[in-house]
Amino acid sequence: MPQPGAGQQGMPQQQMPGQPGAGQPGQPGVGGPGVSGPGAGQPGADQPGAAPQPGGRAARRQQQAAAPAGPGADGIDWEAEAAALEAGGHPAEAEPEPAEDEWDDHRDDYAEGGEDEHAGFLGEEDNTREGKKKRKEKGKKSGRRNGGACLVVALVLLGVAGGAGWWGYGFYQDHFGPPPDFQGEGTTSVQVEIKQGATGGQMGMTLKAAGVVKSVEAYTQACDKEPKCGNIQYGFYALKKEMSASAALKALVEQNGGAALVLPEGLNSTEVYAKIDDKLKLPKGTTADVAKAQVAGLGLPAYANGNIEGFLWPTRYNIAEGMKPEDLLKQMVKNATEKYQGLDAQAAAAGLKNGYEVVIEASILQREGNNAPDFAKMARTIQNRLAADGEIKHRLGMDTTLQYSLGRKVLDKKDIDDASNKYNTYINPGLPPGPISNPGEAAINAVTHPADGKWLYFIAMDPTHTLFAETDKEHAANVEQYCKAAGQGFDKVRVHCTTAK
Repeated sequence: MPQPGAGQQGMPQQQMPGQPGAGQPGQPGVGGPGVSGPGAGQPGADQPGAAPQPGGRAARRQQQAAAPAGPGADGIDWEAEAAALEAGGHPAEAEPEPAEDEWDDHRDDYAEGGEDEHAGFLGEEDNTREGKKKRKEKGKKSGRRNGGACLVVALVLLGVAGGAGWWGYGFYQDHFGPPPDFQGEGTTSVQVEIKQGATGGQMGMTLKAAGVVKSVEAYTQACDKEPKCGNIQYGFYALKKEMSASAALKALVEQNGGAALVLPEGLNSTEVYAKIDDKLKLPKGTTADVAKAQVAGLGLPAYANGNIEGFLWPTRYNIAEGMKPEDLLKQMVKNATEKYQGLDAQAAAAGLKNGYEVVIEASILQREGNNAPDFAKMARTIQNRLAADGEIKHRLGMDTTLQYSLGRKVLDKKDIDDASNKYNTYINPGLPPGPISNPGEAAINAVTHPADGKWLYFIAMDPTHTLFAETDKEHAANVEQYCKAAGQGFDKVRVHCTTAK
């Protein structure tokens, strides 16, 4: 049997610190392989002649249990370490300095809770009360963090799902759902103008802009289902704001099917009054008397100075049962006043003082001209004459202004030579004191956007043909041609047609 302290083959012998041959901390506890101290056998061999010892593994375990405690070959007293951990503390002995890649039992700055709460990778778990307490506290913190993270994720997923649902609903509504529409018969009254030749979609845009319908699509869908929608005439219609598309269409169709008054461009007030009397089946002169008596209550702007001429806007007006002349007159004045807004800002570019002068010039142009495509050239001719000095002396020299004031078309020498008549533009320079007709949009636009040219004269030969001239001689020839075509005489001095041939 080997002597106590003798090393077994391949097994390092543990020795207590201070014993002969014991290794210092951090160094192997033996002098060499298989050597335990003085008196030991040769390396890697048992005593010579020693017989095999009985007992086998049990004997070796008994021998190891009887061996004195102390650091092993790796310099660590594992039994002392285990005892210290079970007691909940740390070993009192100085520990060997850790190798470069080994854990040094110090907490890392970035490790929350410290690395000593659990054993290292593949190490043993700390089962002491302190270790369990730390794990429990860390678990609570982790649970709170996990719970918060789960809540955030849930909210994000809910938001994504909600957004996707809303987008899907919007996509469905845009592509498959009904278009936005009001419900009911509407609220406050509003007057809407349907332009001549307007399509269903254009009507829808007009109605939406006026606040009558909620969407163009709702109206066009209703229009497509109603055959009478294509028969709606241009003009002004009395509707209400926030009507359903079907209700708005129904109102348009009903008013379109009733009586209507259509006023063409260029009529003067006397001619308009006669049309209103005829349409309302009133005695002749009724509307003229109403206009004179109620002029202050018709809505004329201050710059009109109580003169209704030029403010009876030409378009189509629906006639309702029981309608009075003043109802129509108010509609006409309101429409004209709205159309004339902003003309002051455009007057200077046309060489005029204000918007009212724009209306006056447009009224002359509308009465003189027959062909709208010629209006821009006619407007330039009028402006050239107003600016011209010399022989013209800023005089327009037009029949229409004098005819308006006299109420007749036939003029004689006395009429032409009468300087007391402010509408006599043969004698008086500049524009007449007021409009001579009720112009439309084409004439207004021509005055504010005249063509370029040096013309000083024009004469409308027929409804589609107007002659322009830059010299007196050229103009005289044109006027003589016109007078002969009309079966009238020609005054060469005044360059004017006469009744005498």
